[in-house]
Amino acid sequence: MSRALVQYSDSESDDADAKLPSEKALKRKRSASAQASTRLPPLPAAFHDLYSTNARLSTRDDPSLHGGRKRAVPHIQGNWPSHVYLEWLPSQVEFQRLNSLIEHVREAIEGANTRMKRPLSIPEIHPSLLSELGTPIPLHVSLSRTLQIKTDDRYQFLDILNKSLHRAAVRPFDVRFTGLKWVPNYDRNRWFLILGIEKPAQDELNRLLHACNDAAEESGHPPLYVGGKGDGPMEDNDTIDIDIASKRRKSVQNKDTAVEAKSTIDRTQNYHVSIAWNLTEPDPAWITLAQDVDVSKFIKSPQTPFEVVKAKIGNIVHNIELDPRNANLGKRRGLLGLG
Repeated sequence: MSRALVQYSDSESDDADAKLPSEKALKRKRSASAQASTRLPPLPAAFHDLYSTNARLSTRDDPSLHGGRKRAVPHIQGNWPSHVYLEWLPSQVEFQRLNSLIEHVREAIEGANTRMKRPLSIPEIHPSLLSELGTPIPLHVSLSRTLQIKTDDRYQFLDILNKSLHRAAVRPFDVRFTGLKWVPNYDRNRWFLILGIEKPAQDELNRLLHACNDAAEESGHPPLYVGGKGDGPMEDNDTIDIDIASKRRKSVQNKDTAVEAKSTIDRTQNYHVSIAWNLTEPDPAWITLAQDVDVSKFIKSPQTPFEVVKAKIGNIVHNIELDPRNANLGKRRGLLGLG
């Protein structure tokens, strides 16, 4: 007859069982732990500034590392690719709605194609919602072209931009989306699926663009949305070919009149948020299909207002608060944007 290695009396066994956590207690503990994890505070917005640039995978332009995308502007030592923009970091709910919108476009194209006597080429739609590492990334509204700023001119440009935005005196504001469109970059080697933006109540976008264009021109760089080479969606710093201005802009005889005329131009049709891209031009049928999608069924506007203009110079992001009543307007922030 075999014996247990250690024997316990009945009372000892009962005491030991009483000390063990019950199955219900374990479930409650796991549930409480899960709830606590969902209550963790969100990361500060400026935290994403530290990871706004993808890691460099190669020292040469290799489209195979970037889904077939080609770098239009080669890296030049001493040049800092720079971009001024408004940032939108979609919440989890907004992220899901944008994904649903993109998937709806895919399904609508595939469904329409099956009903055609002669099927068309279907674009391979790449969402712009995740980084190459699979993490959610902020979306943006461009306020400048990609500017090539010299090392010694970085802080001068920031100073000019700060002053120009201060004069614009734009306060935080909300926007609403108007619909979908397919639009190309200048070289027409990439097409973007974009959300159009309705003109805000106080014309904030036009006022900000004029301020940023003034700063760009004063610093010797081309402005955005003036019909010149390089205008178009600004998905990232290496997608748009641009002209690098070599001289300061020339004085205008009737400068006051020119500034006033420029400030009345409405560029609302140009403002957008890119949510996906494609390497080839979509067929006109798919361009029309996208325009017919009722975006309001998926998403109407960002949940949070635009409160900061961001200037990304190289891989460093500088934040400029919009509220003109804030004494910190134009103050450079610390490493995390919290200083």
